[in-house]
Amino acid sequence: MRGSSKTRKLWAVLAAVAVLGVGCREDETPDDPLPVDPPPITPTHTWSWVDFPNTQCDEGTPTGLGVNLANSKNVVIFFNGGGACWDARTCLEQNLSTHGPFTKVQFEQLAPRISTGSIFDRGLANNPYKDWNHFFIPYCTGDLHIGNADNVYTSGSVSVTIHHKGRPNAEAFLARIAATVPEPEQVVVTGSSAGGFGSVLNYALVRSHFPKAKVFLLDDSGPMLRSDAINPLLRAAWANAWKYDAVMNEIDPAVKDDFSAIHPALQRKFPEDRMALLSSAQDQVIRGYMGLAPDKFQAALLDLSSSVLEPLPHTRAFIVPGQSHTMLLNPGSYSAQGVPLLEWINQMHTADDATWKTLRP
Repeated sequence: MRGSSKTRKLWAVLAAVAVLGVGCREDETPDDPLPVDPPPITPTHTWSWVDFPNTQCDEGTPTGLGVNLANSKNVVIFFNGGGACWDARTCLEQNLSTHGPFTKVQFEQLAPRISTGSIFDRGLANNPYKDWNHFFIPYCTGDLHIGNADNVYTSGSVSVTIHHKGRPNAEAFLARIAATVPEPEQVVVTGSSAGGFGSVLNYALVRSHFPKAKVFLLDDSGPMLRSDAINPLLRAAWANAWKYDAVMNEIDPAVKDDFSAIHPALQRKFPEDRMALLSSAQDQVIRGYMGLAPDKFQAALLDLSSSVLEPLPHTRAFIVPGQSHTMLLNPGSYSAQGVPLLEWINQMHTADDATWKTLRP
């Protein structure tokens, strides 16, 4: 996990060269540089913060990665949530997403809360991830972790440049994660709210780093509703602001017009992987962003479950009654049809397909 001393020395030399400007004369053309793998992260066995100078929050500052490593060949990759924004109204006036900065200061304020009672709690009974390596991907780009755009939004006399750089950030993080745990046995790709969407939309990217691992998707409260259940004008606004066409096209171009098409597309690409959606039936936060009344959201969610997810051989849903939002930071509080959420997640990892079932109101 630490990498060789030779690799670390090479990385340090190259970094020094870049800083000092050592290289060719101005009239010389450099040869193509040799590719250099990013260095692994040193194990800490407690939550720590790793700065990533090559990342960017919406206001321009770099962010980093939360890391809690264990003596394990298994990996949790968690995409954090925090809303979304796509124009002057949502980004500047209503502030519908978590803005930067997100640095060590913000993470150290958050770490105690995510360590107690959540899937990151190493003392939580029946937690399948208590002994795994934990990677926490922060969220400060307002773009469901898939944007790659710099936009100037103007409200009145105020103009602000917003950097929607969720996808390049994810690429930088995953390169270091793969260097740190290069050959994991199991990987769970997960996240809550905006991070739930991010886990689905970046699943193929994660999978490309771990082609030999047994990989699972656990989307907490990021439902990719069918067709026009998500208003086409809203989808168009997101696409225009975040410039995510390349991400969608890589998975399947059909996803741009029907977000739910991502599920069969991922199942075709990774036919042995198990994938899951967690949601409350009338999630008040997600339906608010989508402009749906409680009954309309519930109908769309259940339609997604019955028409798209359940026909797939290894995809299931865990849907609870009510309007709550997100589950993985307090999984012990949720059950569906009498089955506790943690028991259901354990079934995802260990049970046969007949035992691991969709549970819904």
